[in-house]
Amino acid sequence: MTIDVPADPFSITAEWLTAVLPDDVLGGATVDEVRASDIGEGTGILGAIARLHLTTSGGDGSAPASLVAKMPCSEPANLEVAIVLGIYERELNFFETMAPTTSLRVPTPHVSIRGDDGRFVLLMEDLSGDYDVGDQVVGATIAEAESVIDELAGFHAHWWEHDDLASMDWVPYPNAPAYAAAVPGIYRAGLPVLQDAWSDRVSPEAIALALDIDPVFEELLERTAGGPATVAHGDTRLDNILFAKDDPSRIAVIDFQLMLRGRGVADIAYFIGTSIDRDVAAANWESLLGRWHAAVTAAGVDYSWDDCLLHYREAAMYYLSGAMSLLGSFDTGNDRGAELAAAYSTRILEHCVDIDARSVL
Repeated sequence: MTIDVPADPFSITAEWLTAVLPDDVLGGATVDEVRASDIGEGTGILGAIARLHLTTSGGDGSAPASLVAKMPCSEPANLEVAIVLGIYERELNFFETMAPTTSLRVPTPHVSIRGDDGRFVLLMEDLSGDYDVGDQVVGATIAEAESVIDELAGFHAHWWEHDDLASMDWVPYPNAPAYAAAVPGIYRAGLPVLQDAWSDRVSPEAIALALDIDPVFEELLERTAGGPATVAHGDTRLDNILFAKDDPSRIAVIDFQLMLRGRGVADIAYFIGTSIDRDVAAANWESLLGRWHAAVTAAGVDYSWDDCLLHYREAAMYYLSGAMSLLGSFDTGNDRGAELAAAYSTRILEHCVDIDARSVL
């Protein structure tokens, strides 16, 4: 049976949901009404995300009161990047193949549907009743950071040099052709904006480092694609982390669009460098990195501290490309999106200075 994919979350109807949701989700009920509310504005840069509030009748009473729907973003520049990098198919594959067995707490996927035109819809469990979403603009506390690092360490250790990595063709390496073709240009497009419009918010040292990376960015990209490989989440910013309301040390993780077969330490550099206020990160990055390193080595991973430090600094510099994309290419959507972009970009730029990333350039 061919099922049409709605144009956006606000086009999803009660009849459509009744048709596509499995019986074990609805418990035999019928969806009578659906109301969508945007939960991705200012946070979902590469996807449209909405909460669907359901009114149902009949069945055994187990139908959820709400679901989360994720669909392609609508901003043309963001959508172009998403299509080039294949991120939508990546996330669908994660929820269809890896989510049931991952060590991470993730939303339970209910429905994933692909349209003939490249559109899709992913319907998932709504975790908002039990979890609070982290706020990247505010930044993580050290206790929150430790919880995130502990959870990621277990995930990374499980997949470290795993035999199945070779067959996971739907998860790219950091130097995959699409990345090698697109990311250097994205990086360079942001540099003039950084120099012209951000010089009052970013230190001269950070701007100078960003410019020094320019002529060797392709080499840096290749370096970050070296081993050891595991499955990396790829977008471990605080807006993608949820903290349990009854125990904030328990977390859930969302948004697997940017998964990679790459170094696990890159997730740690990305998280610390973009989601913790600069002064806090500068004072605590090495101890937080040491916590992650101790956890993965305790799980049986053979990974030297010297390599860990080297790869952390390389990853932090590579993720300046994320800052450049927000400054020069992506539409951040609204005021909150602009605040997120500013927090992300200024933090990672200054973090590269604070960790002396230039020493390994």
